[in-house]
Amino acid sequence: MTSLPLFPLNLVLLPYELLPLHIFEPRYKKMVRDHIEEDKPFGIILNENNVVCTKGCRVKVQKVYKKYSNGEYDILVKGVEQFKVINTRIEGETVIGEIDYLPLNSDGDEQLRNNIQELYLQVLIKVGISNILEIHMGKKISYEFLQGFELPLNMKKKLILMNSENKRLSLIKDMFMNVLESDINQKKNMPSA
Repeated sequence: MTSLPLFPLNLVLLPYELLPLHIFEPRYKKMVRDHIEEDKPFGIILNENNVVCTKGCRVKVQKVYKKYSNGEYDILVKGVEQFKVINTRIEGETVIGEIDYLPLNSDGDEQLRNNIQELYLQVLIKVGISNILEIHMGKKISYEFLQGFELPLNMKKKLILMNSENKRLSLIKDMFMNVLESDINQKKNMPSA
């Protein structure tokens, strides 16, 4: 078990996901400063109605856009490592989680992953990303396929709470199939003239 300062927000941050933040509260300014200057980790966790989720994501500051004279920050963080919350306590005004890190395993079904890779490329082409597709090849973990997609909070919560890589991959496959089939269904329902 490890102690980790937590940044409760009304959002879910998934591994590999990028999130811009403006940091202005004193407790979070200290958390970010400690991370930048001393490489002390912190995590982002969903806070719904003053109840923190049972899983969250350790983050790394990718970029400091601006550091203000009053200690505020404009930063970009990236989800790095998923964790499970065992217990929480308050130190000062900061929520500290007693956590266990969860491995990001790539041991999901190989055939399913290959199928998703193909669907993923089709989705990228459908949304207008057709150049430099090579950088999107070779993804191995479910969360990698979601980079750059905006998902509703309930979907992201469902994903982070899943314990099985194969279940996440199956859900992502269904999401990609829905995206690819959306035009077909719309065309079927359109009146013809």
